[in-house]
Amino acid sequence: MQSEQMLRQQADAVNHKNMKELYEQFQELYGFSCGDTSPRNLRKRIIYRLQEIYFGGVEPNDMDILDDIADKDPLANLKIVASKRATKVTGTKLYRIWKGKQYEVTVGKNGKYIYNGEAFKSLSAVAGKITGTKWNGKVFFGVKS
Repeated sequence: MQSEQMLRQQADAVNHKNMKELYEQFQELYGFSCGDTSPRNLRKRIIYRLQEIYFGGVEPNDMDILDDIADKDPLANLKIVASKRATKVTGTKLYRIWKGKQYEVTVGKNGKYIYNGEAFKSLSAVAGKITGTKWNGKVFFGVKS
């Protein structure tokens, strides 16, 4: 019962931290920096890690079972791969997951790229439309190493 009380106090403290403090605590608990995320998501991840510390995580044998199940599930192992040539073949579909949402672009005629019913001159223009910032479109869509 004492561990439960300590965990509640820790979780309450997490809920009152600012982003800088959350980033620091995440780094301390996980040993690496988190990516760009919301405070809500960061708090959930920190509290989850605290629960693992206080009560233990998934047992190694259970993790092996879960890994075996995932290895056999074709939907758990999807990889969206595109070749460099794919950006030139009319009808090719390029996919990108950005901030939890999947985006699809179709290579159109005359070197145009169709996104959301709109034609763009370049993949970079599509990436800019999606993110609101300047991107190399081939890097954004994973067709340039």
